[in-house]
Amino acid sequence: MNFNLIPFGLEANSGTLVDIADVPRGSKCGCICPACKTPLVARQGEEKEWHFAHASRKVYEKTQKECEFSFYLSVRMMARQIIDNEFKIKLPEYRDSVSQYGSAQGYSVHESFLITEAKEIFLSNVAVEAIFEGVAVDLVGYINDFKFVVYFTHPGRAVPQELESPSDHHSGVMTIALDELRNTIFRQVKNKNQSYQSALIEYLSNDVSSKQWVFHPRYQRCHQQALERLEEKVKSDAREKKVQGRKQVPAGRRVLFECVMCKTQWQGFLPGGNKCLKCNTHLYTRDFE
Repeated sequence: MNFNLIPFGLEANSGTLVDIADVPRGSKCGCICPACKTPLVARQGEEKEWHFAHASRKVYEKTQKECEFSFYLSVRMMARQIIDNEFKIKLPEYRDSVSQYGSAQGYSVHESFLITEAKEIFLSNVAVEAIFEGVAVDLVGYINDFKFVVYFTHPGRAVPQELESPSDHHSGVMTIALDELRNTIFRQVKNKNQSYQSALIEYLSNDVSSKQWVFHPRYQRCHQQALERLEEKVKSDAREKKVQGRKQVPAGRRVLFECVMCKTQWQGFLPGGNKCLKCNTHLYTRDFE
């Protein structure tokens, strides 16, 4: 499905988005492009995926730059239209790691940490096309008392920097990438006897691989705890290595020693084995090499 093949058209009379499966074929669909507002035709063939297309290729060429991402715009607009006040959504696990070079180890030591497990949640009081941190976002809802923000990404629409470190540290921010809808999901609609609309809501709710955490309220605390565990791990390994070094018996020659004070003789290694066990000193020791 190309960028200019659109799954959802804007009905000219009502101003609402409609699925390609819910309109008459051809120019009778009564729809316009959500991006450039030029007329659309409903292509509902037997072989290719059903889609809206610009009614005139000549018109589209004139407006191509303006509606370059009309596919994704129509998807985002339909998502906002069909999501209710309460929305069920599966969230992915959020895990990260910290590292530090350990001189005792001779390499970087890593410590992973878990911020949240994968789970299914219900967003309540959902608002679409909301403003968060001065940025227009797609969805803002609540998980109990915590605000939760969803931002749709696709080619040409990256995550704003304001969402990566919000001033409201009690909020969660997540992106949902729409790329796979065009690449895979919508291509399978016809075989599954689905509509684009039902495939879209299922994707947004249940697909975990498309979702990525941008900010989580517990991240900073979990990150700091991981740094403390990592530092203690590096120090502990260094102490262990030092103790093991002290326990090592130095290699050397085995010789006969004699204490000139008490005349005790014994065999030991050079260096370090010349301490008289009886006098408890090496000052009067001689060796017979």
